[in-house]
Amino acid sequence: MKTLLRLAVACFLLLLACPTIQAQPDTLRLRVMTYNLRFGELASLDELAAHIKAFKPDFVALQEVDVRTNRSMTPHQNGKDFISELAYKSHMLGLFGKAIDFAGGYYGIGILSKYPYTKVEKLLLPNPDNEEQRALLYAAFEVGKDTVVFAATHLDVVSEKTRTLQAEFISRHFAGSQQPVIIGGDFNAEDDSPTTAFMNRYWTPLSDKALTFPSSGPKKRIDYLFALPQKGWRVVQSQVVRSLLSDHCPIVTDIEYIR
Repeated sequence: MKTLLRLAVACFLLLLACPTIQAQPDTLRLRVMTYNLRFGELASLDELAAHIKAFKPDFVALQEVDVRTNRSMTPHQNGKDFISELAYKSHMLGLFGKAIDFAGGYYGIGILSKYPYTKVEKLLLPNPDNEEQRALLYAAFEVGKDTVVFAATHLDVVSEKTRTLQAEFISRHFAGSQQPVIIGGDFNAEDDSPTTAFMNRYWTPLSDKALTFPSSGPKKRIDYLFALPQKGWRVVQSQVVRSLLSDHCPIVTDIEYIR
């Protein structure tokens, strides 16, 4: 009996001396990007694709994307399918969401992804003043064994009230999502605006306060990345890239999501 007791005590002391082995958290790591292209006025699609590819993003939200338009101010882009060419040249998959018919083609937003999608949807945003129609494009993507929703948008440029209505519409649509949601876009709203205050209240900001527009000498921040749910996200690093290929600077952010 004494021998068994001594053995039990020895085993107990050995367990105390050993470091506790903790399970590693289930962490999803991604690099996300948002970029307003200014419909390719300032650069070729080859240049834009190479610029995007250089950052090796997992997802890119694109704004001011043309498909087969004929603009007098961008003859070098006439007839081109931006999203198909950018996807091909950046070695990514591409999705396009039309906002309006324009100049013989289509104009809107897009998504580039390293990962395949399981479903995709485009929604038109509230437009109470009948200004230029805006849209939300999103898809559910297979990231290994995970499913991630990534979205792109471009909010109204005229009315703060309309921008806030659009932000509320987007938030209601994704409320209660069973998968993590990331959205990037040109919100046309500065840091101190009601639209940005609303997004910061209900979403996790994924970018810092660096200015994004105009690229030649940034004076304000109107481009953003956000995520849902509000808890579980960590920004590893975020940068606004001083690039002159568009009138907007792209944002590139490395993030982690711990379930």
